[in-house]
Amino acid sequence: MEITVTDERDDRFIRMCNSFGCEVTDPQVVLLLNNFGKTVGCASFKVYDSESAEITTLFLNSYDNREKISYKLIRQLEKIAMDYEFKSVVVSFDSKEDILIDIFEKLDYKFVDELLMKKVFRSLV
Repeated sequence: MEITVTDERDDRFIRMCNSFGCEVTDPQVVLLLNNFGKTVGCASFKVYDSESAEITTLFLNSYDNREKISYKLIRQLEKIAMDYEFKSVVVSFDSKEDILIDIFEKLDYKFVDELLMKKVFRSLV
């Protein structure tokens, strides 16, 4: 599997978003996870505030290794966010029953309010 870094104008990302019933028009950093030429997952983030990026999409077309694929995409988004010098990443949910909450909790995200989780990056300095 390989990850491609692109943006919200990429046709593969647009098709995947549309297949999940969403439309993304804000500027985004987009990751596409490809397996044998087929896009099996995507994730994206945008600017949340001056110190934080917000994960806005995480879609998977594969039922195999969903957790592993999710971790791979989220970790890569975090690395890119750090490269852009963001100090944290946030992600919001529509409900407390969202199936992705467990994955984000395992990756050290903490609830900061009812439906918003945040991960603050540790400084190496």
